[in-house]
Amino acid sequence: MKKTFIHIACLFVVLTSVAQNKLKDKKLYHDTYIPEAVIDEKYGITMYEKLNMMLGGDTVRNHNGYAANGFLQDYYTAGQLLHKGFYVDGQLKIYKNYFPNGQVERNFRMVDLKKSKMDIFNKDGAEKSKIIYIGNETLKWEDYYPNGMLEFIEVYDKNIQYYVEKANYYEDGSPENTLVLDNKKKLLYTQTYFYKNGQVKEIGQMKYDKTMFDYTKLGTWVQYDKNGKATKEIKYVNGVPHSEKSL
Repeated sequence: MKKTFIHIACLFVVLTSVAQNKLKDKKLYHDTYIPEAVIDEKYGITMYEKLNMMLGGDTVRNHNGYAANGFLQDYYTAGQLLHKGFYVDGQLKIYKNYFPNGQVERNFRMVDLKKSKMDIFNKDGAEKSKIIYIGNETLKWEDYYPNGMLEFIEVYDKNIQYYVEKANYYEDGSPENTLVLDNKKKLLYTQTYFYKNGQVKEIGQMKYDKTMFDYTKLGTWVQYDKNGKATKEIKYVNGVPHSEKSL
């Protein structure tokens, strides 16, 4: 019985030593962090973005005195996986970050030499954002509410110059405002604002000014009350109110 106890005790010491050595190896060859130091409640784990050349990052990660190449993993101090990324000359090409509970926090991957994608998640695994990049510019961005409903979307043309689509939504999925491209040649849009009950609040035309890099109100805009009754008309010239009348 005594020998058995001694054997168990020795085995426990050996296993503990192995576990400590594994964690020590992680600290020696990779980096370790406490969750509070790397997880922002609003933006998540953003510390690796500076290493992502596709997003405009210009920082180089060194490993053993040289620019990192191949797969590297970082850990939380308790041993859970925090980050796994593939590095080329010290910069990230693909990577995943993880919450301490094992859920993926974000997943970045290159589609080709110009296009890349990023999916960002909440701690419970629900999708938070879906982003497509061309170079380091955003081609398409979607944000979601915790309940899974679309909160926001913006889509640019292939040259990242003007909106093809832009909209915000209430938490129940109904639109809060929408910007719809009606005339691609003249870059004319319909802008609509909505009440929470679904009724139109205000509607009118917008034009994208390439010289000013801005969107301006154009022509007659109409405002409504919550019951759908038109209450006011405002006429705009080059984005400036020119006249208005009550209805």
